[in-house]
Amino acid sequence: MAMLLVMVVDGLSLFVSTVWSLQERRFSSTFEAVSSAAVSLTMALVVCFLSIQSHSRGDMFLPFV
Repeated sequence: MAMLLVMVVDGLSLFVSTVWSLQERRFSSTFEAVSSAAVSLTMALVVCFLSIQSHSRGDMFLPFV
């Protein structure tokens, strides 16, 4: 009986650790996607802002230099 209880507890701990690591992986993937989108959006806005400023002054400006 004690051996059965040990097997059940061991199986439950394996199940919980597997679910926990899958949840961490899902959170990590979501965080990477959101941070990548935020960086892309920020860079696009900066390039747009710099382009608008250079056109309003009449200077020729290369935003990637």
